[in-house]
Amino acid sequence: MLVGSLHKALRGVGLALVLAVTPVLAGAGQAGDAELGRRLYWDGIGADGKPVTGVTQGDVEISGAQFSCVNCHRPSGFGTSEGGNYVPPIMGQVLFDKKRLDRNRIFKDLYQEVQPPNFWARVRQPRMRPAYDEVLLARALREGVDAAGHDFDPIMPRYKLSSADVANLAAFLETLSADIDPGVDGRDIHFATVIGPDADPAEAEAMLRTLNLYFEWMNRDTEGDTKNPTFSPNYRSNFVSAYRYWNLHVWRLEGAPETWRAQLEAKYAEQPVFASVSGLVKGPWDEIGKFCDDKRMPCIFPNTELPTPGEGRYGYSVFFNRGIPLEAEALAIHLGDQENPPARVVQLHGAGPQGKRPAAAFAETMEMVLEKTEVESVEYLGAEGLRAALARHADAEALVIWPQDVDEAVKVLAEIGPKAAMITLPSSSKDSAVAAFSPDMIARTKLIWPYDKPGSYHPRKYRIRGWMHTRRLDVTHPRIQLQTYYALTMIEFGLMHAINDFYRDYVLEIIEHEAENELNPGTHPELGLGPGQRFASKGAFIAELAPDERVGYRVVSDWIVP
Repeated sequence: MLVGSLHKALRGVGLALVLAVTPVLAGAGQAGDAELGRRLYWDGIGADGKPVTGVTQGDVEISGAQFSCVNCHRPSGFGTSEGGNYVPPIMGQVLFDKKRLDRNRIFKDLYQEVQPPNFWARVRQPRMRPAYDEVLLARALREGVDAAGHDFDPIMPRYKLSSADVANLAAFLETLSADIDPGVDGRDIHFATVIGPDADPAEAEAMLRTLNLYFEWMNRDTEGDTKNPTFSPNYRSNFVSAYRYWNLHVWRLEGAPETWRAQLEAKYAEQPVFASVSGLVKGPWDEIGKFCDDKRMPCIFPNTELPTPGEGRYGYSVFFNRGIPLEAEALAIHLGDQENPPARVVQLHGAGPQGKRPAAAFAETMEMVLEKTEVESVEYLGAEGLRAALARHADAEALVIWPQDVDEAVKVLAEIGPKAAMITLPSSSKDSAVAAFSPDMIARTKLIWPYDKPGSYHPRKYRIRGWMHTRRLDVTHPRIQLQTYYALTMIEFGLMHAINDFYRDYVLEIIEHEAENELNPGTHPELGLGPGQRFASKGAFIAELAPDERVGYRVVSDWIVP
């Protein structure tokens, strides 16, 4: 890992305000149950199966379900900052040892975004404390007094906990971020990138060129810095333990999605990786996402049309947006905002997930925003099925089409030339539709566009393109390559902030915070995450085909966030 930029202002992990637990150890000398402790940490559920209760800010009654430990101390236990409040780490390795000044571990806190004076005072406190024992930690949880006898901030809840609760939580904290995660050794850190069997070969090649060049660049810097680690004693020598050489493993999948898990397990067994970076999968990410979740392995910004559904669930896959289901919802909202919305919409969708999922999302959203508009959903199979469906609905006022195969659908539409006043297609059809449609069809066709408008200014985009051009990287697929670069940047920054704390949860938490900083490569209007959020871009535009424009489209709506 390269730590060459550690003198920069480092930012920590943004997080919800209240901590659920600072110190904790065994209750009244009894052995704790780590699994019950995990439930208390994550869900605020006590040993009796009920939410624990407590008080914050002196008199505000709360329950553990509202303020569980993970909300502020995070899945890693490393803590964060929120609203000017410093949330300290509470892993067992820190909590159950006396407090020592660890410059590396607090480095990111010292260089976070602008903070109020009380935050800086809290981070820089020189006072030491003894290690927590069962008595001191039970007191801390219940009374808000630390091991040295100082009161906690009023924002820290004072909980009503049984001895069993304290013991269970202590047992869990002993396991929290206790061992460095797989994929890292004393010299190297290993990463994978996943390529699905239906991925476009040219797109995959462009992505891999970008990945390989970035890895080469990182490793050259690492080699240069580690050859003379004491050149700057107050800088490199302090962080030399964090340097790792990056190794990329290309995981190419074959066959049907139901066979992917076995393939991933075999590749991981051969060489465990710390995280997956970028990637290219044409269909659903579901099988890969489940593998990532089960391994607790970050999968950072893959290129996929169908990300794993669900938000705020602390999954380990992080995406640019929700893919074509997001496009479907944005279209429905756009139609609902029209002064004269269509009275009837026919949506034709392919029989696979690329057709079914957006069709379901569109129908559900239309029912909410335009309950009086009739939506008829028609499933078709292949080119002949689409021809038959178009023939049956030749009089449709509005056609919404979610193809399983975009190029096939565009070809059929160009042949038949449906007379609907409005034809809507997903963003992936833009290039083929501009090339194949007649001027009359182009005038009646709209796209949903979940990317940035042409001409938008992103300073980072120009620096990235400069980096690519000076290294003679052939930019054949700009969006794929810029998104790949962004994924790599997130991993680099996450590791740079973590220094030598190679814990996957911790790095993922840093990525959640870093995503909203000035690192946008220009692919989306805004990119940002928060605790547990897994989709960095939230909306889409409506666009029209525009062969006269260099980019082939023209945005005709405001940014729509479903």
